[in-house]
Formats: sequence, C-alpha cells, structure tokens
Amino acid sequence: MDGADAIELEHQRRMVSLRAEGVIAILCPVASDTMAGVAIMTVPAQEAEEIMAGDPCVQAGMMRCEVHPCHGFPGDTLPG
Repeated sequence: MDGADAIELEHQRRMVSLRAEGVIAILCPVASDTMAGVAIMTVPAQEAEEIMAGDPCVQAGMMRCEVHPCHGFPGDTLPG
C-alpha cells in the first residue's frame, strides 16, 4: 500500500502517546502474521472502540480492531 510506512509510524506514535496519557495501561506489540498487538485500556469499551476507530492503520484498512471488555485482579502487574 502506498504510504503504508508513514501510516504505520503514525499508528505507533499514537499508541505510545495513548500509553503515556494513561489511556493504555499495557501495550504489547505481537510478533505474529495474524495479530498486530494487544492494548489494555483504562477506558470503557465504547470509548476504546471510538479511540481505535480513529487509528490511522484502522482507517487505512491496514488492520482491524476488536474490543473485548475484561477485568483484572486488584494489584495485578507485569513482573519488573
């Protein structure tokens, strides 16, 4: 796709910015041919859908996004 590298770069910049703002609690790029990554967000599912609908890669048709509401256990963290 023409311009795909620039679109991907903007997607990455946006995801890192959302992480820095606290909208994304955990951001995990995935080394896979079928999945780009997983983002655990701190916002309600409807807001997460709206945020991801504005993603440059989603808008360009380079990837699609699925939102699944989930719950964690209090105090869960990634090991340091």
